[in-house]
Amino acid sequence: MLKKLTMRAIQARYLVIACAVILMLIGFKTIPQTPMDVFPEFAPVKVEIQTEAPGLSSVETEQLITIPVEHAMNGLPQMKTLRSKSVLGLSSVVMLFEEGTSIAEARQAVQERLLLLAQKLPAVARPPVMLPPLSSLSRVLKIGLSSRHDTLAELSTKALWTVRPRLMSIPGVANVAIWGLREQELHVRFDPLKLAQHQLSASQISQQLGNALQPDGAAYLDTAQQRMAVSYDRPTLNAEDYLQLTVGYSKATPVKLGQVAEISWGHALPIGDAVVNQGDGLLLIVEKHPHANTLRVTQQIDQALRELKPALPHINVDATIFRPATFIETALHNLQSALLLGACLVAVILILFLRNFRAALISLAAIPLSLVTAVLLLSWLQVSINTMVLAGLVIALGEVVDDSIIDLENILRALRANRLLAQPKSLLKVITQASYEVRGAVIHATLIVMAVFIPVFFLQGIAGAFFKPLAYGYLLAIFASLLVALIVTPVLAYCLLKREGDLPAIVDHTAPPAWTLQLLAQPKAVIAAAALLFFSMLASLPFLGSEFLPAFKETDFLMHFVERPGTSIAQMKAMSLRASQALMHIEGVRNLGAHIGRTEVADEVVGPNFGELWVSISPQADYEKTMARIQQSISGYAGIFTDVQTYLKERSKEVMSGTSASIVIRLFGNDVDTLREEAERIRLAIADIPHLSHLKVESQALIPHIHVRLNTALADRYGVTEKEVKQALSLMTLGQIQGEVYVGQQRFNVRLISATPARDSLQALRQISIQSPSGAVVALADVATVIVQPTQNEIKREAASRKIDISTDVEGTDIGSVAQEIESRLNRLTLPAGYYVRMLGEYTEQKTATRTLVSYSLLALLLVFLLMFMSLRSLRLTAMLFAVLPFAVAGGVTGIWLTGGVISLGAMIGLIAVLGIAARSGILLISRYQQLRHSHAYDGPALLAMAVSDRLRAISMTTLATSMALVPIILKGPVSGYEIEYPLAVVVVSGLLSSVAVNLMLLPALILLFDQGDNDTDYVR
Repeated sequence: MLKKLTMRAIQARYLVIACAVILMLIGFKTIPQTPMDVFPEFAPVKVEIQTEAPGLSSVETEQLITIPVEHAMNGLPQMKTLRSKSVLGLSSVVMLFEEGTSIAEARQAVQERLLLLAQKLPAVARPPVMLPPLSSLSRVLKIGLSSRHDTLAELSTKALWTVRPRLMSIPGVANVAIWGLREQELHVRFDPLKLAQHQLSASQISQQLGNALQPDGAAYLDTAQQRMAVSYDRPTLNAEDYLQLTVGYSKATPVKLGQVAEISWGHALPIGDAVVNQGDGLLLIVEKHPHANTLRVTQQIDQALRELKPALPHINVDATIFRPATFIETALHNLQSALLLGACLVAVILILFLRNFRAALISLAAIPLSLVTAVLLLSWLQVSINTMVLAGLVIALGEVVDDSIIDLENILRALRANRLLAQPKSLLKVITQASYEVRGAVIHATLIVMAVFIPVFFLQGIAGAFFKPLAYGYLLAIFASLLVALIVTPVLAYCLLKREGDLPAIVDHTAPPAWTLQLLAQPKAVIAAAALLFFSMLASLPFLGSEFLPAFKETDFLMHFVERPGTSIAQMKAMSLRASQALMHIEGVRNLGAHIGRTEVADEVVGPNFGELWVSISPQADYEKTMARIQQSISGYAGIFTDVQTYLKERSKEVMSGTSASIVIRLFGNDVDTLREEAERIRLAIADIPHLSHLKVESQALIPHIHVRLNTALADRYGVTEKEVKQALSLMTLGQIQGEVYVGQQRFNVRLISATPARDSLQALRQISIQSPSGAVVALADVATVIVQPTQNEIKREAASRKIDISTDVEGTDIGSVAQEIESRLNRLTLPAGYYVRMLGEYTEQKTATRTLVSYSLLALLLVFLLMFMSLRSLRLTAMLFAVLPFAVAGGVTGIWLTGGVISLGAMIGLIAVLGIAARSGILLISRYQQLRHSHAYDGPALLAMAVSDRLRAISMTTLATSMALVPIILKGPVSGYEIEYPLAVVVVSGLLSSVAVNLMLLPALILLFDQGDNDTDYVR
């Protein structure tokens, strides 16, 4: 069938060439429009519910809101993890779903239960909000707004009603969170003493003001000709409208609001803040939907900001504080450059070996055809093009010409032999037969290369998300190259090698090379030397370190800046300003933004003591020196936890464990006090392990909390009820929103609050005025006890249990060795009944991925063995080839030592690739050995030497072509875009060099000793 396929292709050669040209044209039109990103979506499907509950402590938030939400969400289809966090005034419940779950179905299932739950939550809770779906790397841009002309409140109004709506209209933008927001409000400030003089209460003011602001429709009026709507005009922003509002009567005399209150502009108490460069400002964080293209979204945001510039006079807009598109552009440029330069190097190798431009052109045609076909198939399969896919194509770049080289090499050999015949055969028959001779070997060898990648497709979690696209790109390119070798290469050979002068002027060997005979004269010495090198490399394996993902060389850094729990926003801002001034003086630092605390409807569920500083450095700056200076500057704050990470690294860690640390020990239990004690005991148990950095227990600490307890006997004496005490507490501290006023498209809250709110001292709180129904004014301390007691700053839960994390990073060594020591010490600890720990983070993910690769590699090796046997039809030769594969992989281990002696997941994928490539070269050699033995042209060492000679050029060309394709990555080192690909490339090239030696030296020596050419049906054709 394959012989007929080749013949039919040559006969329909013009149609084949036309189809190839059309395919290329489609590719050149489609590929530039294909969206590209830095990494694939690596986070599981996530749904988060946030519920605001102003004034509730973390314990009350957990009991009244978080636990009911958890109970309502338990048992959702395909949900694998349910975790929550309760802080002052906010509950966050996060649900993670199994891989492959539809995000739309997950959100619909959550929404159905949320509708039933919302009615059962306490009145103090606002309606639960389901956050928009976000990408793994959700933060696409940070925009700083600052002004010397406008106040923060005026800046907030422009950001909220001008900038945010425009950005939210951009396709792909999921949310625009604004830190430092001071949303303008109209404040009605009442005087408790004046209320008492007019015998009015705050409740009456609240009722009358609320009625005036309520947006009720009136009716319709039908005349004979038309219908007209009747509406009631509510107060506007004109202060006189409010001051003349009647709020009650005193001795039958109307009391106007202006007699007991004042009207002014203000803003609510902030729940967070921001720093832009070295001063006040707003920080807008733009987040994108899953699968939205970062580059395209960023370009549209830049365009929108340019359009908005005339509408934002006197406002400085800094859109470069955090811009991941810069890293993506650099990474993609580096990989595209490597792809182009690698293709050029492959072309040079082919021309040097073949010494004929036409022959080289035939093989080179496989590169664009294979890569374009692979990209088109990826687009059809809806696999996004990212750096991992491009890495797979770069690795495949040298291999896509292998099948074509093998096919062409045999065609050239056959054509030269045919030229020497007295009666040469027709060109069609020669090319068809030559292609057919290597078809079995080529197909089986390609299937083997594809089979060794089977374990990659069983990887789960973040490992699978990262490396499956690489495998897709690699395998589709290899598969496309097989089709090119089967169909296009014979057609091009027929068209371009018709004349005798078209053949390369290469002298055909009639005798085996001398060096092969010398090696085969001492086969035992060759085997002994190979065994010595192999076992030496095997002995070095226990000394290899391990890591999951490398550090990415982004030019944007984030620094966690965490003070003691209970620290005020003002104190955190002062510290952030101090840090920003120090960082901005570092050479190479371009700009800076910081956000403190939280903002509404955002993915940061933290207290006021938590801040993040985002620093952007110039691409021209010395990366390592600038990084070291930033580290040194940020670590100089006593009592404050600080660290420096890139966004990609931080997000990958957060997906793995829910935190930004490399190693996480998660302690589960019910009592928060016991959790803190046991967590501290664990911290002390591992504190002396070398190379730990940023070791800490999660800041679940006790903070001061004010409790007001009503004395019912005293309250009855004054005629004061609990309702009046609660309302007084609210109005005299935060105030109460009575309604809204509208101006054009803008909306402003109207807040009723005391003219002298008690916000800055406990004594002021005790002295707030409460008006009894009789008109008497009493202090809060007269009817209630006001005390300060400790309470939890935050409570975290997972799997229906409270939890606390002990986390650490690792510096100066690999993560694996440190994590193993931590595991050993944890196993020696005894915890109270009902308490247990789990290890999470990079080490756990790497261990799981390694276990998956190793276990499924056994299945892949079995499949490889069967494919080799199907190709070679000899159990003895198959066993020998299978036995030498580990020797080729040992060369890849040398590459691991060359890159620092740390085995990463990328390096392991490289070892898998080496295994397949080595098997391919071995099959080519043995198949030629079988052909020669079957023809009885040679015998003994000469037979093997001739087989090596015949396949030497093909194996050398394929090895050098693949190596040259990866050389650009190796020469540049682990720059942006090469962080994962660099160790993989070094491992593959080292393994390829060793596989050449194994296949051309060790394998012939084994065959010479253990396969004497007996009549054992070795070769059946």
